[in-house]
Amino acid sequence: MPEDDSIDRESLTSNTVAKLREICKKRGLLVSGKKSELIDRILEDAGLTEEPVDTSEEDDWNEGDALVMDEDPDDTREMVDQVISKIESVVEAEVVEAEVLPAESNEAIDEEVPVVVAEDDQPSLVISMPSISSLGDRWKALAAVIVVIILVGAATTVFLQRSSGFEVAKLRYGDRMDFQVIDSRISIDGEEMLSVVRDSTGGILEPACGEVSMDMDGTGSVSVTDGPDSGAVGTTDSLGRTGFLAAEKGIILELDVDFEGRTWRDDANTDCGNIRWVMSGNDLNMESTSWVELEKSEVKRTDTSISFSDVDSVTTNARTVTYDSEGLGGLGALLPTLSFPLTPIELHDFFGEAVIKEGARSSDPDLGWNSDWKWEVKKEFRDDTHGLVYPVYLDHEEIGRCYGHATILLHLKDGSPWPVKQVADIRLDKNLQTNDCDFLVSTLSDELLPEGTLSISMTFSSISSSTGSSEIDWERNYLGSPNDGEDRPGTSTKRNWVDSMWDDTEIRQFDMEEAVSCLKSRYPDSQATLALESGGYIWRASWSRPTPEPEWNMSWVDEDDDSGWLVLQRSSEGCELSSTGSNDRGEITWNRDSIPSTQTLSLLESRILDSERYPDLSPYVESGESWNLQAEVGYRLSVTEDNEVLSLLPGDLGDGKVTMTAVREWQEEGREKSVDLAMDSETGEMVIWWLIDSPRE
Repeated sequence: MPEDDSIDRESLTSNTVAKLREICKKRGLLVSGKKSELIDRILEDAGLTEEPVDTSEEDDWNEGDALVMDEDPDDTREMVDQVISKIESVVEAEVVEAEVLPAESNEAIDEEVPVVVAEDDQPSLVISMPSISSLGDRWKALAAVIVVIILVGAATTVFLQRSSGFEVAKLRYGDRMDFQVIDSRISIDGEEMLSVVRDSTGGILEPACGEVSMDMDGTGSVSVTDGPDSGAVGTTDSLGRTGFLAAEKGIILELDVDFEGRTWRDDANTDCGNIRWVMSGNDLNMESTSWVELEKSEVKRTDTSISFSDVDSVTTNARTVTYDSEGLGGLGALLPTLSFPLTPIELHDFFGEAVIKEGARSSDPDLGWNSDWKWEVKKEFRDDTHGLVYPVYLDHEEIGRCYGHATILLHLKDGSPWPVKQVADIRLDKNLQTNDCDFLVSTLSDELLPEGTLSISMTFSSISSSTGSSEIDWERNYLGSPNDGEDRPGTSTKRNWVDSMWDDTEIRQFDMEEAVSCLKSRYPDSQATLALESGGYIWRASWSRPTPEPEWNMSWVDEDDDSGWLVLQRSSEGCELSSTGSNDRGEITWNRDSIPSTQTLSLLESRILDSERYPDLSPYVESGESWNLQAEVGYRLSVTEDNEVLSLLPGDLGDGKVTMTAVREWQEEGREKSVDLAMDSETGEMVIWWLIDSPRE
């Protein structure tokens, strides 16, 4: 543009910023910047290259330096107000006082309308914005600025919120999360430990010996049912009582499974060799449902179904129903630790009201943490799959100090009641026991943990989730549930042992009292009789009817830890001893002082055969009002070794446990089927029952 003699720095400086911007606009120049910048821009365009006059920041500040807003369009004004409110909601800005300058002309008033944000009628901040008409093609740029401000404000809000952490979400009726099972493995090394697992798989692991590993990948889901009673559903308990309201929780797993291990040298499965056994391409489907009573948050019952199909589509099915884990004795203390990492952890049940934020840990004094699982929260980061998450590291102190390790990594996301990622690493091995091992844990492991090594590596990663209707109303008071002592066998019906657990049945012929009396009278010189006459007892017995005449299979032990077994059948002469045998001394331990008083077999079997108490179990074991002809009924006593230290411990750790048992095996539609049950003989509570359905060999 040609030089303009009417323009110089002095004349331009006397103009307002608004006037200078108008000059810039007419010349096609940028209109942004401070007053000095506008003057320099105009002088440069006019071809004047004089040295700029240094001006202070105070001189540059003018009403025209602020954003400009047209007075007419209400929508624009509202937009600005929203932006301002966004900013003010994040931080409290320091008030900048500025003089409200009067408009110098009607023209300036038409172009600019100052918006004054003031407190107590005192001028504090001037905000002006250009009118829509003055923006021209630059409205897109302004819109972008506004969007950036809003986004920055939102991001700042999120940051400020997250810096204070969050409490994990509580479960809601209708909650659900789908997840992947990634590169997971369960390994067992040691025949004793493997045999425990092998015997409960319905023949799936029969070829394996010594060691076996199971590699798993697949999908799964966890969910909470939205039931008909304000989200809750009805359930029964271990005593078969109805009237309880519960939250129904479910988990489904659909896995591809490969087995690998060692196998037997001989067909009799007596000599374990070094030949590798591989069984790949298997499908394992599991569906498990638990009912947690609302008022006391107690697990009343868990029903688990498993279907296993090998590469040849040969399928084995199993169903297990468990009740309160206390009925499992010491094993019940270990099961929560073993099962904890095998499914996504319910976060609120574990963390409670603890705030998840960087640096939080279970040792914080205000938490009052009371669990062997210790944890610490690390710095929040952005996961490629799940977004912003807090990593939390869990470690089981007693296992780590005693016989292995148990660690879990969780990725926690605000609003999710389960981890969006869970990585578990557990190894149990009694041979790793150290001198730092807690005595009680050491005792339980010695008694309950088989010889060998168990390794578990499990990884879950969330795929999708949905939120339910309302939070589970724990501690809900409701009508209809039985009192604790209602319909529960009491102490008045318990009997102390003499030779065995009392029977007194009226539905089985040849009860225990009749059998023991006949044994003593007909076979007074037998090892069993001599043992019973000198303070021994029958620690295990089962009644069955393989022939028209019923019989007892009894196992006995005397004060010197001599033990053996016999089969006594009813006959026309009262009874007949059909077979006997002895064990090595010390194989079975005598400990009469540990035997608790128990209910009678008669009382317990009447409850088991009541179809209203255990409707899913009853069809498998009862016939009419008695046992199925194929059923075996009896009991088993487990006692700890006589130990002076154990006798000093609180509770009943040193006491024995008597369990009523029943089993039935049969064939149906070309398949082998069996059902087993265990009931606490002191309380009359069902502990567990399971059904195995496998192909006939």
